[in-house]
Amino acid sequence: MRGVDVTIPDDPQRVVAMSRDLINTEMYILGVDDKIVGGSISKTPVTMGQYVWNGKDYSIDTRIGKILTPKLDDENVLNVGGLGTGPFGKPNIESIAKLNPDLLILRDMCSAKEDTEKFISQIESIGIPVVVLRYPDCYSPPSVDTIYDEIRLISKIFKNEKKAEKIVATMQKAVEEVTSKTKDISEDQQKKVLYFGAPTSAIGKGGVGQAFGPGTVEIAQMEDLVKAQNVYPEKGNNLISAEQMLASDPDVIILPTWSGYHPPRQLDEGNYTNIQEMRAIKNKEVYSLTATPCKSERLEFPINLMIAAKVIYPDKFADVDLKSWIHDYIKELYNSDEATTQKIMDALMLEYLEIVK
Repeated sequence: MRGVDVTIPDDPQRVVAMSRDLINTEMYILGVDDKIVGGSISKTPVTMGQYVWNGKDYSIDTRIGKILTPKLDDENVLNVGGLGTGPFGKPNIESIAKLNPDLLILRDMCSAKEDTEKFISQIESIGIPVVVLRYPDCYSPPSVDTIYDEIRLISKIFKNEKKAEKIVATMQKAVEEVTSKTKDISEDQQKKVLYFGAPTSAIGKGGVGQAFGPGTVEIAQMEDLVKAQNVYPEKGNNLISAEQMLASDPDVIILPTWSGYHPPRQLDEGNYTNIQEMRAIKNKEVYSLTATPCKSERLEFPINLMIAAKVIYPDKFADVDLKSWIHDYIKELYNSDEATTQKIMDALMLEYLEIVK
């Protein structure tokens, strides 16, 4: 996806997969996840007792890739770092070389172009072929279709394009269940929404959180598919002040995962006393997305798309039972048994985040 030809092994056996779960979850579906020897893998265990709600402990592993492929926690599968911010650390070329991989698949988020190009050049100089996928934010405007392109490219590497089309069809069918209900919403009927990351660390930096604006896949999905208007005009995602939040005056606030799992009740707590006059807060129009990483660009992105659509336009989605819909999507996508499907459901923390009651 960087526009160059890459010669790769006919049947790669030792793969380093550097992404935030898209590559390894697809490799699971393709039945080749046993080839992963390293990647962007957080080895930090979840702290038990951290998320307790209504007497229930929700401190579980929210990383779907590890639920599907427990071997990612094995000591012989290395964390080699990742590009961009995150829990993986910086890319470690020495660690990658020691793994003796015959292929590295990298998902470029386009957030640090110089560092990424330097890293790719260094890896190729030691004889390891690199296949680059491009994150939706790399394109202007971002589009869901590029995620489908990534899926097809991964399947081409492992010679299973037929399975890629099945994955894409499952995702597109789920997206169509949203767009079929929103496509006729006129501009003057569209709700105004603030997509807001709410880490407590923002308070110490002089703001209240991160606002997502144009150029991000989250806003592209919300505007193009859900047919809601974004109220934050600045490109990218940026620290936002209490004054800016008050001035934005959205109908609805959406909270994604951003440095923790943020339920709607968080905005009622002490750190947010300066924004209590917001109409969305007064009207209880604050909603959370699932406890997956904050970016909505993985195989599970239709889940957050459906949640956002249902909370923004509840009347149009009154017939959708979220818990059942999410369960069925996971089961179809991963062809998972009931026990594994339930583990993934638990990892989304739907009850803790008040997505389902």
